[in-house]
Amino acid sequence: MMKANKSHQHLESATNHDTTAIPPPVRHQWPQLGQELLELEHNLTEMPEAGQPPNEQEQRERQEHVRDTIIAQLYQEEENHSRDMRHLAFLLLKQGRGGVIVGNPRAIGTNGKRQELPYTGLEGYYAGTEKTPDRPGLTCEEIIQEEATIGAQILRTLKKQAIEQNSWIDFIHLKNALAWKEQDVEVIKTIQELWGTAIRRLHVRIYHCPEFEPTLTEQIEHLEQLPGASQGKTEGDKQLQHAIIATRARLRRELEAMSDAEKTQERQERNRREWIRANRLAEFRRFHDETYQILTTSHQGQYTIDVHDTSPRDATITETITLPKIPERQTYPPTLIHLTPEQLEGYLFLSKLGEVGGDPLARSALVAH
Repeated sequence: MMKANKSHQHLESATNHDTTAIPPPVRHQWPQLGQELLELEHNLTEMPEAGQPPNEQEQRERQEHVRDTIIAQLYQEEENHSRDMRHLAFLLLKQGRGGVIVGNPRAIGTNGKRQELPYTGLEGYYAGTEKTPDRPGLTCEEIIQEEATIGAQILRTLKKQAIEQNSWIDFIHLKNALAWKEQDVEVIKTIQELWGTAIRRLHVRIYHCPEFEPTLTEQIEHLEQLPGASQGKTEGDKQLQHAIIATRARLRRELEAMSDAEKTQERQERNRREWIRANRLAEFRRFHDETYQILTTSHQGQYTIDVHDTSPRDATITETITLPKIPERQTYPPTLIHLTPEQLEGYLFLSKLGEVGGDPLARSALVAH
């Protein structure tokens, strides 16, 4: 049996919560991807060079190179953090750190019954958008309702496709994959794409806050910073430049037509928005940095994999994930959320999507292949 094993071990956590009781590791079995790995190794190592088949030693070296390359992808640097660390941060939010943003949520259905809601792992994208005593924003309920709406929209699209294409069996396979009941490379790829869709919608969520809409004087300044007309431009460029000049002139006329009181109000509004923008972005960065700090200073955040290849039929990849101890969700204030049945189903669907779609193995060449 060949074994691939790599872990990230980190320093003592600087947080005050108890780190003595480490949560039990999460283990996932990926038999389909284990078979994909062996098949990929076989196909690439059997390729002859210069018309000569590789000898046993060359074949073994090629196999090790292919495997090392695939495994290295799981720890590949991506947006200042490796893939495994990004997934650990996501799981940390799902384990309970999401409570910093949305509290301890419970859903209230149309029948009045309450149920505990899992965290989606997407809560971090809403850091800085929350309502505080110093600034407007979203309540905990509104954040979860927005997530639920995103999940409901994805589910609605999937069900519509299943009806139109008579492919309900594919939808069932997808649901089973999210429940870790079965695996299929194409289904994993679909889940990864759906997760990517959700991430793209929320990646710049903070900039959708109304304070990021520029005021009148800011619009004028932005237009004035654009390059002026120059020789040799295409006709389309010239038309765009004329439109910019016309818009800038119109906005200047609006500013000139304002009374002194209105100009003072505009300056005050601009200062207010600038302060809130800076406050939101600082909070977003702080939450992001603190999340990774918990992982990198805890001694406990680990992502390891073992490749079992005693035979192609029994090949599997075992993924073991250990997360640091963080405060339990009961330590956060309770949040009661009113959701429609469709929203509740969508939220629960979204809460499962990232466990598969954001997993480093699901984003490796084993799935892309």
